[in-house]
Amino acid sequence: MMMTSRKPAPSSLVVNGVPLTIRPIAGEDTVRLMTLHAGLSERTVYQRFFGVLPQLSVGQAERFTHVDGVDRVALVAEAAAGHLVAVGRYDRLPPDGHAAEIAVVVADDYQHHGLGTLLVTMLRSHAHAAGVTEFVAEVLSDNRDMQDAFARAGLVSRTTHDHGVAHLVMPLS
Repeated sequence: MMMTSRKPAPSSLVVNGVPLTIRPIAGEDTVRLMTLHAGLSERTVYQRFFGVLPQLSVGQAERFTHVDGVDRVALVAEAAAGHLVAVGRYDRLPPDGHAAEIAVVVADDYQHHGLGTLLVTMLRSHAHAAGVTEFVAEVLSDNRDMQDAFARAGLVSRTTHDHGVAHLVMPLS
C-alpha cells in the first residue's frame, strides 16, 4: 500500500451552462458541504444515506471534509460562485487497505449530466495509483443511476443483493 498523498489535479467542465471545477475537498468546505446536503431532495439523501437525514451535523460535515488524501480521499464539484454541487469519496477498508468504499452524491439539478461518472472515474484513477485494487459500494437496488455511473466509469461489478441493497465489488484493474 502506497502511503504518500497524491492530490488529484483540478479539472473543469460545464454542466447546465454552469462552469464547474473538480478539486480535492478541503477542511474549509465544511459549511459548503452542509449547504449542499441541505439542498438535496429527500430522494437523493435517501439514496446516499439509506435514511432520512435532513441536515449534516457539524461533526459529520467535518469528518467528510477533513481527509488525509491517502486513506480517505474526496473530490468536490464547485461552481464558480463557490457552492458545491457534488462530492465523491473513497475510504480505504481494513485490514490491508487494498479495498476502498466509494460513495458519490450529486445535487439534483446536476444529475444525469455525467458528473457522477466523472467523479467515479477520477477517484478510480487516484485510488489505483495509491494501491487500491477494488472499490466496494452499498447502493439501493433500485438506484440504477449510481450503478450505471460505475459501469460508465469502466467498473464491472460482482453484485449481491440483500433486503433491497446491492453490494457491489468492483476491481480497479
